[in-house]
Amino acid sequence: MVSYKDLRSHVNEDGVVIRSSQVHQYHLQALRESPGISKQTYGVVSECPFTELDYFDVTTTFPPDLMHNFLEGVVPLVITKVIQALHVSHVVSLSQINAELDAFRIGKNDRGNIPQKLPNTVLKQNTLPGSAAQKWCLFRILPFVIGHYIPEGEVHWDIYLKCREIGDVILSPTIPRRIIPFLSLQIGEFLSSFQSVFPETFTPKLHYLIHLPQLILKFGPLRQLWCMRFEGKHQYFKRLAHSTCNFKNISYTLAKRHQLKQCWELTSLDCLQQNTYTEGERAIPFRALLQEIQKCVLERSEAEDIQGEERVGVFSSLTTNNVKYCLGDNFVIEVVEEDIPVFIKIVKILRFRGAWMIFGKLRIPKTFERHYHAFKLEDHDEWILVQPGQEKEYHPLDTYVHDDTNYITLYHRV
Repeated sequence: MVSYKDLRSHVNEDGVVIRSSQVHQYHLQALRESPGISKQTYGVVSECPFTELDYFDVTTTFPPDLMHNFLEGVVPLVITKVIQALHVSHVVSLSQINAELDAFRIGKNDRGNIPQKLPNTVLKQNTLPGSAAQKWCLFRILPFVIGHYIPEGEVHWDIYLKCREIGDVILSPTIPRRIIPFLSLQIGEFLSSFQSVFPETFTPKLHYLIHLPQLILKFGPLRQLWCMRFEGKHQYFKRLAHSTCNFKNISYTLAKRHQLKQCWELTSLDCLQQNTYTEGERAIPFRALLQEIQKCVLERSEAEDIQGEERVGVFSSLTTNNVKYCLGDNFVIEVVEEDIPVFIKIVKILRFRGAWMIFGKLRIPKTFERHYHAFKLEDHDEWILVQPGQEKEYHPLDTYVHDDTNYITLYHRV
């Protein structure tokens, strides 16, 4: 029940009146009795058609969409305002940022969502070009693109880092209840800092952040309810509508073409992609493996009759259970105290006597560099053996290098 002009005066839910089913019914009744009442009075225009459903309540069954609210609302606003401030203060110009983006060597796992070049309109408008996934990618890699230009403790950059801390939590597929109060404090601090640094700008989507802690408690991790997958499916229809050039009965054309596509896909014996796929297969003698790897294979397989000439399958990539493992990728294999992830860098993928074995080198975070919002890594020489499915997070992560130091930035809190 906050008016638009009062949005910036609230940085948490403590001082606001939350709508309830009873209050909403009162507002609807007022609209029926006085149809000419201003919509600004209650913020209600009309009754939702879904209220005819017995199990639907407009005040409790509308979870927020993180894709539109955060990735396409808050993230572009924060990035553009920070870039505008850095450009005006001559810390880094827009042309330098675009030059760094062109020269930046993006990791192969982020390559599918390469951010678009920033137009000059970014300096005047608070919008970013590209899809939600491209904006998320830019949000993650921005410190490696321009972080070396920015001095430690720069006030505008601190706004971006606080937004990253919030994103790590709310974009996570699993969120412990114990950190919800801390998330509320983080959001309040971010909104207060944003208003002090950018007093002329405050949008409803920034205000929506204050409700996320309670909504997470109500609905669970909101990433499970976002529109990202719907938009991915919808993209097929948008491309099809453009390519068919049908202006007579577009609904019939899209439905028919989609049905034919679904029929073709369902004829596959592996329509759910549950089979195992490999790339770069070759066979080598067991004796050709390093001694440390041979020892690990013997211990894991509990085999005693291995001949030196017995063949071992070696692969460049393995896809199983819809997770792809490639040489050079990093995976989180453990989370130790204080939520610190431990990584493994894949060096070899083997198949021996029907069993899959992934060998890699242990990578332990030395520190968390807040300025880059990334873990500074310390590589260890000992070999680690894991099997597919033992990782804590299925997203493969790229290594980014700055000043000859390896860094990993996460998609979200693990």
